[in-house]
Amino acid sequence: MSLENRLHQRLEAIGPQWIDFLKELVRTPSVLGDETACQELVRRAMRDLKLAPRQVFADNAPPYHPTGRDYAQRPCLVGTLPGGDATASAFILNAHLDTAPVEDPTTWTFPPFAAQVSEGRLYGRGALDDKAGVAMLLMLAQALQQEGVTLPGDLYLESVIEDQDSGNGTLACTQAGYLAEAAVVIDGTWPFRIIDAHLGQMWLSFVISGQPAAACSWRRAIHPVDIARRLMDALKALIDGWNQDLTWEGIVSPCFVNLGSIQAGCWPGAVPEQCTIQCQIGFAPPHTAASALVEVKAIAATVAHQGAAAIEVKLGSLFTDPFAMRGNRMVRLLSDTIARLRQSEMEVKAVVVSGHCDLRHLRTAKGGAPAACLYGPGGGANPHVRDEYYLLAHFVPVAQNLASTILGWYGVI
Repeated sequence: MSLENRLHQRLEAIGPQWIDFLKELVRTPSVLGDETACQELVRRAMRDLKLAPRQVFADNAPPYHPTGRDYAQRPCLVGTLPGGDATASAFILNAHLDTAPVEDPTTWTFPPFAAQVSEGRLYGRGALDDKAGVAMLLMLAQALQQEGVTLPGDLYLESVIEDQDSGNGTLACTQAGYLAEAAVVIDGTWPFRIIDAHLGQMWLSFVISGQPAAACSWRRAIHPVDIARRLMDALKALIDGWNQDLTWEGIVSPCFVNLGSIQAGCWPGAVPEQCTIQCQIGFAPPHTAASALVEVKAIAATVAHQGAAAIEVKLGSLFTDPFAMRGNRMVRLLSDTIARLRQSEMEVKAVVVSGHCDLRHLRTAKGGAPAACLYGPGGGANPHVRDEYYLLAHFVPVAQNLASTILGWYGVI
């Protein structure tokens, strides 16, 4: 029996125990900024697999994007499956443990941290995005160990934080010296999709100061919520201008603005002093994060002047340029591997996304971008919103695709 077939059978055999581990991860909340308890589960698993887990910490100082968060107790973890050839380049498998918050748990069909399975769907915050990816990379390490496989190069297994915004977790691993010619970020795709590009993104807060007054004297006030409404209309008009006749990598009108949070006032008896809105803005070339921010600030200044108000623009914890590494060697190899293994099941597609990911922080020893892409952990729905779920039927097949791709990279199938 070939090494590839042995690995595939091993993954089928150990899949159930790693699905149980995935459920344990889902039951342990790891909302962005509070990942430590869940990361401890990963550290124990890496220790049990003798992967010599190393804690790696991000920071608020350059080259990290400042978030204002404390990193002292929030490690990333890197486990290593040693290779047999000191001259061979490493291979990185990366997944993130931080999750989106839960807005209202009472609206979920199943409790967001119950890890309940229904009709083959594992429900829970982070099940799809991206705890299945973390469980999968550990399962792959165990399968390689149990089959006695020593790859030529080191296999680095990264469980990171802050994929949801700054990307500082993956950047910390790179800064700590985890460099490779090849990488797969196991996050955000169905079994037939490979992601190799994403839009630029920024999170912004707008602090709008008006003129307060008692509710009964509202005519003398400058209502900051009214100014916020005008600002959003102006930002939407800006985005419409960016999207005019714009197609990027097949996405028509790719730019967007989303109002994610609004806060104002403390009671009904007065016009509020301030209103704060938080927005995410996505943009495509020719725009960069810097140029987009200049235009947005100009819009805010115009709206503030017209409304006799003050608007302070604050940069949030996500700020990245558009990124593309289309059709690189890893994309081609993974695509060919999936087509060979699953020819009757799926048509492989390399796609761009309107979101963002950590690909931008991966590096080779020479400082360039490795051959890399996003792939796995499989299908599901509702990341970032209620009733997030992961399709458990994809867990082992996606892992098998990745195992064959790793063997193929090193030419040891």
